[in-house]
Amino acid sequence: MPALSEAIADWPNWLSVHAGATRFVGWAAETEGSSRSSALIRIGLAMLFWSRWAGELLLYIDQSPAGLFLAANFFVATALLFIGYHSRAAAVWTGAVGLAMYYCFGFQLGREPWTHHHTYLLAVAALLIALTPCGRSYSLDRYLAVIRAERAGVPPAAERGNLWGLRLIVVQLSVLYFFAAFDKTNYAFLSGARLEQILLWYYTGSDYPPGLAWPATMVSVAVVVLEYCLALGMPFRATRRYLVLPGLAFHAIIYLTLPVYTFSATMALLYLAYFDADAVDKVLARLQGFGSTASARGEIS
Repeated sequence: MPALSEAIADWPNWLSVHAGATRFVGWAAETEGSSRSSALIRIGLAMLFWSRWAGELLLYIDQSPAGLFLAANFFVATALLFIGYHSRAAAVWTGAVGLAMYYCFGFQLGREPWTHHHTYLLAVAALLIALTPCGRSYSLDRYLAVIRAERAGVPPAAERGNLWGLRLIVVQLSVLYFFAAFDKTNYAFLSGARLEQILLWYYTGSDYPPGLAWPATMVSVAVVVLEYCLALGMPFRATRRYLVLPGLAFHAIIYLTLPVYTFSATMALLYLAYFDADAVDKVLARLQGFGSTASARGEIS
C-alpha cells in the first residue's frame, strides 16, 4: 500500500492545488511593494481618529484621572501616527487606545456611541497598518532615514516593504461586507420593512409616505446584492474595476443620509489597500510630474 505522501503526489490535481496555494501565500505574505499607499492610509487614519474623537477628548471635558489619561494617550499616539515618528509603534499605540475606548470606555463604562462598529474598524485598521511599511514614506521616520543616509554617504533605503498588512485589511473589509450582507439576508430587510422604519425614524415621523413599499424593497435588495458583490469581488482586479465606483457611491449616500460618523470615510480610505501598491505609487508619481499617465491608469484599475 503506498504511503500517504505518495498517494497525494499521484493525485492528478495535486500540482495545480499546490501551485495555487503557493501563489496565494506569495500574494498574502511575501509580496513587497511601495510603502506610499500604506503611508497615506496611516495619515488618513490619524485624521479620522481626530475627526471622530478629538472633540470628545479635549482636556476640559473629562477631568477625571481616567479621562485625562485616555486623552493624553489619544493625542500623543495619534500625533505620532500623523507625523510618522516611530510610525509602526505609533500605529499599535493608536490601535490599542481605540480598542480601549471601544471595550473599556464603551461597553464597560457605558459610552454607547463608542461601541459602534465604525469605532472598532478604526482601531483594527490602525493595528493592521502597523504591519505595513507605513513609516517609510511621507513621515518623519523617512526624513530622518534620509538624513542618516546622507551623513553616511550611502543611498537612502528604498520606500518599499512587505505588504501583508494591506492583505489583512483587504480580508477585514471583505469580511465586513460579507457579514453586513448576511445579516441583512432576511425577510425583515429584503422586504423593505427595515428601510421603511429607518426612513420614518429619521425623516417623516409617523406620516407614512404613499408608494414607499416598492422603492424600499428594491433599494433593500440592491444594497444586499451590492454588499455581497463588494465582499467577493473587490479583492480581484477583474471585478474590482466595476465595483469601486458603486462602492464609493454607496458609502457617500449612507454618509449623507444616515448618522454613520466616520464609517464611510474610513471605508473609502481603506479602499487603497485593494489596489496594487506599486500602481498607486505610479499614480502619485504622475501627480508630481513623473511617470506615464497611461501606465498608471492601466495598473490602478
